[in-house]
Amino acid sequence: MAVSIVEMRASNSLWREARSILVRHCEEDGLFTAVIPGVHLMRFGWRSQPLVATQFPCMAMVIQGTKSVEFGETNLEYGAGQYLLTSIDVPATSRIVNASKARPLLAVGVQIDFAELKEVIRRCDAMPQLNTQPGITIFDADLEILDAVVRLLRLLDTPEHSKPLAPLIRQEILYRLLSGRSGSRLLEICRSGSPSNRIAEVTGWIKKHFAESFLVEGLAHHVGMSPSSFHQHFKAVTGMTPIQYQRRIRLQEARKSLLMEAINIGEASVRVGYESHSQFSKDYRQYFGRLPKDDIAAHAHGGASIDRYTPAAPMR
Repeated sequence: MAVSIVEMRASNSLWREARSILVRHCEEDGLFTAVIPGVHLMRFGWRSQPLVATQFPCMAMVIQGTKSVEFGETNLEYGAGQYLLTSIDVPATSRIVNASKARPLLAVGVQIDFAELKEVIRRCDAMPQLNTQPGITIFDADLEILDAVVRLLRLLDTPEHSKPLAPLIRQEILYRLLSGRSGSRLLEICRSGSPSNRIAEVTGWIKKHFAESFLVEGLAHHVGMSPSSFHQHFKAVTGMTPIQYQRRIRLQEARKSLLMEAINIGEASVRVGYESHSQFSKDYRQYFGRLPKDDIAAHAHGGASIDRYTPAAPMR
């Protein structure tokens, strides 16, 4: 009992310190790139509209507030004391669901470098048992990983020490992830020939060749899996089928062209591989909640973005 009380007090102290550091270094609402490579800081004092983007491999820990992420048919919500682990590129929709000016959302993200992760794995004697988990998963932060994250954040106050120390703490965070409940997910994605590793190979191909047609059987054959096993593992990891994955990548790329390059809707749909303009508009509205022309108008007035959160409409 005494040990648990000590751990609780240590944990509470670390959470308070993490909040203090983030408030000092994020004076305004926004997503910030820290001076430490691969580390991002977030502060938002309001609930947001959905942000549709591809989630890249990272560990994102919420210090205060609540966020949600939706991929495929799965919707996850995570708040203070939890972290989201993304181990594979997944098209997803995220929201800030609990934040205010008085108690803003505060979060820190650490990108996962797989070359660095494999080096940490190489030095480990014991590894968790492999099992297939979704590419995006929520875990409770234990004292060990929280302590490592706070020590990484402390380097924001002493940037002169970040170059030699940050890589060491980043590797410790990877080790803590590997040795905890999230270890199986990371090990599975890194193990050559594992189902998740093969699925990662396919998602990489789809992202590069999103405008091209493909047969699911052909993708399965390319990575040495039966069509049924491939389909099962692909959906287990990404939350969607290969065709749904491709469609969401296509729509995200089309939206970038429409909002950032100002090309016409027909050209954007053809560029990403659509043969039917009407089907493109239907899929676009289903995914982004607006027709392409309405999304363009909203973006012109600051009400839509491809890379940042925008405030949700006031609740009535």
